[in-house]
Amino acid sequence: MAQKVTSGTRKSIKDILSDAHVAAPMDLNRAEQEALRSQRPIHQALVDMGLADKMAVLQALAAEWNVQAIALEEVTVHPDVAKLVPDAIARKNSIMPFIREDGVILVVMADPRDPLLLEDIRMKTGDEVKAFLAMPADIEKELDRVYGTTLDHEAPATDAQLSDAAEEKTREIMESFRDSDQVEAVSRKTDLLEVDASAPEVERIVNAMILSAIQQKASDIHIEPIEDPAGKKSRVIVRFRIDGFLKEAPFRIPWVFRQAILAKIKIMTQSMNLTERRIPQSGRIEVLAKGRPIEFRVETIPTVYGESASLRMLDRKNVQVDINKLGFLPDILQRVLDQLRGVGGKKNFGMILVTGPTGSGKTTTLYACLNHINRPDIRILTAENPVEYNIDGIIQVAVNPDISLGKDRVFNFATALRSFLRLDPDVIMVGEIRDKETATIAMEAAMTGHLVLSTIHTNDAASTVSRLAEMGPPAYLVSSTLKAVLAQRLCRTLCAECKVPVAPTADEKEIFRMNGFELPDDTVVYAGKGCKACNGTGHKGRLGIHELLIMDETVRRVALSDLTADSIRNAAIFHSPQRMRTMVQDGLIKVLQGTTTLNEVLGSVVEEKEA
Repeated sequence: MAQKVTSGTRKSIKDILSDAHVAAPMDLNRAEQEALRSQRPIHQALVDMGLADKMAVLQALAAEWNVQAIALEEVTVHPDVAKLVPDAIARKNSIMPFIREDGVILVVMADPRDPLLLEDIRMKTGDEVKAFLAMPADIEKELDRVYGTTLDHEAPATDAQLSDAAEEKTREIMESFRDSDQVEAVSRKTDLLEVDASAPEVERIVNAMILSAIQQKASDIHIEPIEDPAGKKSRVIVRFRIDGFLKEAPFRIPWVFRQAILAKIKIMTQSMNLTERRIPQSGRIEVLAKGRPIEFRVETIPTVYGESASLRMLDRKNVQVDINKLGFLPDILQRVLDQLRGVGGKKNFGMILVTGPTGSGKTTTLYACLNHINRPDIRILTAENPVEYNIDGIIQVAVNPDISLGKDRVFNFATALRSFLRLDPDVIMVGEIRDKETATIAMEAAMTGHLVLSTIHTNDAASTVSRLAEMGPPAYLVSSTLKAVLAQRLCRTLCAECKVPVAPTADEKEIFRMNGFELPDDTVVYAGKGCKACNGTGHKGRLGIHELLIMDETVRRVALSDLTADSIRNAAIFHSPQRMRTMVQDGLIKVLQGTTTLNEVLGSVVEEKEA
């Protein structure tokens, strides 16, 4: 149905602007006289005379009329959409549709208080109609561009040439995808493969981009406006992050489509401000690809060349929540499972931390642990920012530090943890421990019969213990509540289709020897040749390399007297019955198993000290 626009008591435009203090009373009177003389609306005269800021005028009227103001010069107008309203009617009523997406037509009006105009468009098209407010002169200017003026019906040649080039480029982009999948449009809860082939070119570009990312198993899509320093035509580059590495997509978006592409993505989120380009924005998109729901977390940020967008793919179906498939070596997997055994009835309590840099798979590991212990008789609460994946049977809370709770309190991890303690949980997961308050509350929860899981940013497992102490909690609290620390990294796995055996070099053998591995002369490792299955990279997918520190009695005694990372590391490796294996050693075993390469392991782990 058409958008309802309120007009209150039908205040005059002059009264609205006066109440909003947009201009001085004397200036309003001058503008009123000029408006009568030139047959213009008073607010247009006010702006034309330089007596008030255009956006301030629009915002004041928009607030009164319950619509959104828009700077029309910053919006991409689709001529085919604009022509839904005949030229004569559009000019008479100062109205123009400008975007049609996902069953919604966005219409710009100089005076949106007449609902009959919107209803007429809705009846004609069958789409929902949403009104925006713009200046009459700006609408007239766009109508001249769409329909042509009475003196000149031709658009500037340069604009026409640029548009033709963009259309040609779009068709080339779409052709590159037709051999694999026919894709025509993308929208929230609309299957990518079941949309009419007459979708607009902009929509098809977005669609092709998203499908390409899904096909290549990208984790992120980056849309970046770039100005060519050599003076050539600027363009928009699309890059995918695949297996942790950025790769430029096989196409670029024509420069003239840069605003339309971002506008399309914003519309798909159903929450982002279409016209706001000065501040960062966040939103979410949900699409269906071959019947599979896939969610994208969208972030936009203004740059000197225009808005840039990043889309993080959250594929709920493909997220690996089976702890048996995270790449743990059998003995490490068994030790992790031992730490999770006996949850419920206050039988298993304490704190387990997963550490590593951003993008090392910490959240996935936590989800896998929660999924492993999740059952009807266990109450699990999580505090996350944001909630990336939903798991049935678990109560997940999205914290938001921007929400004020009064008296200098905000809804952060610490606040959520305090609330959780009153909700009778068996297991608590908190997204990250980053300050003393969160660390202290997490440890208190671990001491009072709860199993607490969280993440922390440190280089290795031993550093985590000293990092916790640096946050402020006393050594006895750290050593008594911490059960285990799992440090991890992600490295690329070899492509099973093209990996070949090779003999390790003398330097590689020396690296193995320095980390406790004496290799026989007939030892082979593997390398990827590159093939179609892995796009010529020799790698496909990623696996974890791990370092598990168990806080047994030996390590606890050391931690009580000496919380330095070196002391704890030495105790865990050389004196603990568990004999901790370092991340490099874990990775080297996987190199010998033929799942990854030495370069991948060494590139993923910065080992400050030899094992």
